[in-house]
Amino acid sequence: MVRLVLGLAMTVAAFAVVGRRVHYLYRLISSGQPAPGRLDGIGQRAKDQLLEVFGQRKLLKWNIPGVAHFLTFWAFIVLALTILEAYGALFDRDFAIPVIGTWALVGFLEDFFAVTVLLSLATFTVIRIRNAPARRERSSRFYGSHTGAAWLVLFMIFNVIWTLLLYRGAQINTGVFPFQEDGWWAFASKATAEVLHPLGEETNELLETIGILGQIGVILGFLLLVVYSK
Repeated sequence: MVRLVLGLAMTVAAFAVVGRRVHYLYRLISSGQPAPGRLDGIGQRAKDQLLEVFGQRKLLKWNIPGVAHFLTFWAFIVLALTILEAYGALFDRDFAIPVIGTWALVGFLEDFFAVTVLLSLATFTVIRIRNAPARRERSSRFYGSHTGAAWLVLFMIFNVIWTLLLYRGAQINTGVFPFQEDGWWAFASKATAEVLHPLGEETNELLETIGILGQIGVILGFLLLVVYSK
């Protein structure tokens, strides 16, 4: 019950702040003059958008950084399932997404992308340190950019992943993991569970709650960051 109350309280508070900001942005955008022809060629433009956004076409030309961006983008698409799982666990510890919620492949994909995000974060960190404007000045690809905001985003993404693995690993040890019977398909969660197992069931129950609330808190914080950032 405490988990449910805290989770819902955080959500209501965050959505109230986000809603106010979204309303302001809507009023700001709608105050502009009409743009005749804004829907011309909408079919081709929609196709190009799909290729650029979902296919990450331009970023993939950047080799290693491009692949890291590609994996991170798709991780957020796939890991949206884990947000639903976390909210479901507020109401029912044994919650699983209907139909696909216990498929071994889903558990594997969630863990696979969680790990690829960690590897991508390590890649981004190395690149940013090696190309820091403080070291390379104008020759840095990040010269003049908002490096503080970039580091904050990387930190927030890291928080998304470690809270995810924490509560999933604890769920395995408390017997409420949706993919409990699938062996090592959810390999990263299983590895986390092995680390947490010696702490005992009571501690794992506490860590499960901390991880779920932490996951929800980080996601809501990310939402606030998105609507208030440049």
